[in-house]
Amino acid sequence: MTSMVCLKCGVASDEVKPMRCAKCGGKAFYESKGSVFASKPNPYTQAVVTGQQAPVDAESSADTVTLFEKYGGVPTIAKLVRAFHKEIMGRRHLAAYFDGIDMAHLADHTVKYMAYVMGKPAEIYTGRDMYSAHAKFHIHGMHFDEVADVLKDILIAGGVAKPDVALIMRRVESLREMIAV
Repeated sequence: MTSMVCLKCGVASDEVKPMRCAKCGGKAFYESKGSVFASKPNPYTQAVVTGQQAPVDAESSADTVTLFEKYGGVPTIAKLVRAFHKEIMGRRHLAAYFDGIDMAHLADHTVKYMAYVMGKPAEIYTGRDMYSAHAKFHIHGMHFDEVADVLKDILIAGGVAKPDVALIMRRVESLREMIAV
């Protein structure tokens, strides 16, 4: 499903051809085809919306506590993302991918993505799809691997249990073909 998203504040509009953003009044929009995350409904989000119990599978526990809740939500994820970006930016060959990128804006998107990956039930990531967001950078597989390794190390150092890290990394790995060339 496509929607028009304000370039200024990132809020999606219900209108096919919006004139102004309802939130900030911006006039510039881009067409978003949704994200890979929105195309696969979060079972916890669906449970909240429908009032049903979330399904239990190999990746979720019987008590339905999400990793997002288990590790303290956005404050914890924001700390992990800051540490992750600091480490990435300390490596010149990886930092080059971020030349000209608004890192505060990227950090906001990264926090939302990690919250989704960790099962945040209240919101689904609505940024550009992963392929569109990364295609122009021509990211090599070895750099994807290195960034994934940095993320894994940051998660472990941040106190995330190894089985939970493994789950998060499987979800990240599922995006490889959309990110790496």
